[in-house]
Amino acid sequence: MAGTDFRELTRALYEVVSAPPEQRNWDAIRHYYHPEARLVRTGLNADGTPFVSVFTLNTYIENVRQMLDGVRFSEVEVSQESLVFGNVARLTSVYEYTRQSAKETVRGRGVNFFTLVHDAGQWRVMSIVWDNERPGLSLPPEVYAPRAAS
Repeated sequence: MAGTDFRELTRALYEVVSAPPEQRNWDAIRHYYHPEARLVRTGLNADGTPFVSVFTLNTYIENVRQMLDGVRFSEVEVSQESLVFGNVARLTSVYEYTRQSAKETVRGRGVNFFTLVHDAGQWRVMSIVWDNERPGLSLPPEVYAPRAAS
């Protein structure tokens, strides 16, 4: 099935998390989320074992506030692909991020996998599951096309 352009939705979500901490307007994006939405962070613990952290929108917001306290953070979508079937959509959003603290600057890339549902006359996030590149895990070329230098 042909995809639908969800760039307005992803742009709004990335803009909120990328704003300075005191300017993150979480209320401006709540309407994009289904009331039962789940956000799922995945990765590896320091000992190399996998972890999965599952959040509601409210617990995710609190987690981000704690994690990014005193940190300048930015995420930018670099590619997007979607598939829509009836009232369900799957969205792959590849992003680049920069996390800057007083001690260091870390840059990386990752993928958000969205599941969207058409509900109450609009597309709403039902879930977002993501992971970031790390040693031994790189984005394959078919999902990541580097941005041209500006």
